[in-house]
Amino acid sequence: MVEEKYICPVCGFESNGSGLCPLCDETLEKVCACGSGKFTIECCGPEQENKEAKKKEALIKAEVAGETLTEMAKEDAIKQKEEEELAKVEEIKEEE
Repeated sequence: MVEEKYICPVCGFESNGSGLCPLCDETLEKVCACGSGKFTIECCGPEQENKEAKKKEALIKAEVAGETLTEMAKEDAIKQKEEEELAKVEEIKEEE
């Protein structure tokens, strides 16, 4: 997953989350993900932000789809087990 990096423009404090600098109370600025080391505002700006947002959205969709498939497989396994148990009960009733 892409790790975001935020730096205080005044004292250079680094963080992986946005907010205020705990050292000097300045707003942390995001470092551009293109690898230039510049702040997003000064570098790729909104264009890079849109690309990152689309990548994150695609990763989230893939993760949710994977979780959904896992849940569906578990539900199918439970249903199959219930059907097998029901069939056994019906066989016992038929034998009597």
